[in-house]
Amino acid sequence: AAQAAAEPGVPRKCINTPQDLELFTRSKLCNQLVSFVTELAEAAKGLPCDPARKSTASPLVMALSGILDEMESWIEDFPPLHQPMRFGNKAFRSWHQRLCERSEGLLTQALGHAAPEHAKKAEALAKELSYYLRGAFGDERRIDYGTGHEVAFLGVLFALGATGVLARADAADAVLIVFADYIRVMRKLQKVYVLEPAGSHGVWGLDDYHMLPFLFGAAQLIGKEEEVPTGEVYREKIVEKYADQYLYVDAIRQVLLAKKGAPFHETSPMLYDITSVPDWQRTLGGMVKMWRAEVLGKFPVIQHFLFGPTLQW
Repeated sequence: AAQAAAEPGVPRKCINTPQDLELFTRSKLCNQLVSFVTELAEAAKGLPCDPARKSTASPLVMALSGILDEMESWIEDFPPLHQPMRFGNKAFRSWHQRLCERSEGLLTQALGHAAPEHAKKAEALAKELSYYLRGAFGDERRIDYGTGHEVAFLGVLFALGATGVLARADAADAVLIVFADYIRVMRKLQKVYVLEPAGSHGVWGLDDYHMLPFLFGAAQLIGKEEEVPTGEVYREKIVEKYADQYLYVDAIRQVLLAKKGAPFHETSPMLYDITSVPDWQRTLGGMVKMWRAEVLGKFPVIQHFLFGPTLQW
């Protein structure tokens, strides 16, 4: 509290006890986060990720996409170090330090592309959201990544939506361009620096790191049951043909690459169980419930979430 008093506008951690978590899960903000995710999923319904979308995207969407491209390019500047441990390459700390140094400037630059009526709030918002951005790419001390980091990135999109900076008309692109780019950068960071899965559920998680690609990805596949049947989504021919267009299939491809050699139903029983759900609409419904319970409702995951002027405690 002292820190918050000293620095107005700086988001802070508020979930410190199980009682705090209970307050949060019953709060208006928690419901709003679920509604926001549902609204984004709705906007992406039946739509593939298509590079052509960028030609019609808003300047703000393109600027956010540009930030992510820039972050990805820093990986070249910090090649992995030779070290005895397989997991957690220490070069990640240098990459993350640059993120901390530049996050506010990058956001200021991106918010400069929002509609002119938002110019007044751009500076304060960039400062506030820089804390979420820093928390969205993994933990630099533990060199790990999990759904608690993923939800920090969602916090950035939520705040931009809640303040009206990200227009409703941008909702589909927020998923199919901005979030898809974020996932691309994360996959690269996970691979290059061998980030440890944070609080991994092992085989009982959806995958070692993410949840939202499955949620948004299920929405993308609604009405596509002919091309991508729920029960066949892990088959090689489906993965080859559709992984670049659909986040769910891409996420399955990542699981198959990570767990090469072992049968899918053994390495990923949760995902395998979900293949018995008959259609993607119901799969999406289950994913939203699961995200609320397993991400927003689990202390080890959500305890580091930040609250500030836009995402209020």
